[in-house]
Amino acid sequence: MTSRVVVSAPATIANLGPGFDIFGLAIAEPADVVEVSSAAEGVRISDISGVGSEKIPRDPARNSATVAAMRVAEMLDATLSAEFSIRKGVKPNGGLGSSGASAAAGAVAANELLGGELTKEQLIEAAAFAEGEVAGAKHYDNVSPAILGGFVVIAGDPPKFVKLSPPEMKIVVAQPDIELPTRKGRQVLPERVKLRDAVANAGRASAMAAAVSKGDLKLFGEQMIDSIAEPARSHLIPGFAEVKRAALEAGALGAAMAGAGPAVFAVLEPEEPHEEVAKAMREAFEEAGVGCKTFITSPGRGVEVVLKEE
Repeated sequence: MTSRVVVSAPATIANLGPGFDIFGLAIAEPADVVEVSSAAEGVRISDISGVGSEKIPRDPARNSATVAAMRVAEMLDATLSAEFSIRKGVKPNGGLGSSGASAAAGAVAANELLGGELTKEQLIEAAAFAEGEVAGAKHYDNVSPAILGGFVVIAGDPPKFVKLSPPEMKIVVAQPDIELPTRKGRQVLPERVKLRDAVANAGRASAMAAAVSKGDLKLFGEQMIDSIAEPARSHLIPGFAEVKRAALEAGALGAAMAGAGPAVFAVLEPEEPHEEVAKAMREAFEEAGVGCKTFITSPGRGVEVVLKEE
């Protein structure tokens, strides 16, 4: 019987321009790490450390990792008695699927601890349930790539998850020193959209999926343009338009808001130097009066079981 499990789950970028609620991409770093050990009774969180850890709920009923784990136990008709230790690598409210990473890690860890055989699709459902409980909506576009890795298309209701292997690329991420809860980002979305905007987004999203299948990064980057969510949310991020323009002028193939923001990301060919793009994005945020950190990453794998002890 398993007594201790350590699981790592990656940050993710959702939407990727026109793919609102249907595209998600796992990135190589940063990641959340969740350690779960068998306990005598009940579920408790013994420690939360890392970036933004002081803002993460210690109450198991309000933490996405433990809510996902308890949902897994319910799906398995099992009793979960466990102690959780969470190390945050993904900044909360930063646009890179922080609660989704924790939920994915918690779901997988509980499944391993309980000796369950839930499918990846069932683990996605458990993690999405936790997102719904904690963040107010089921963000499949974050939890599905966190579990499956790569580039994921979410389609239909109930959702189907189509995993594709993205082309090699460099991803420059600019994270401003502000927070933007996803709930707030969804509140400003329009209830109705113009037909031409819906058609434009559908065309670009289709081209992006085709670009992934063909390994055409240039086409992928060119089509990272959103006519619906980004225009509605851009006023929530100081300097957003200037940051995006700066990335493109510095040589990026495409740039867009990461999820609901406030992070902005840009894509480049893997052999292209990234320093100028990162500098341009950082300076554009600073000119808007906002501090910013940049880092370089790439498409990544999904959740990984780092350690498993009997």
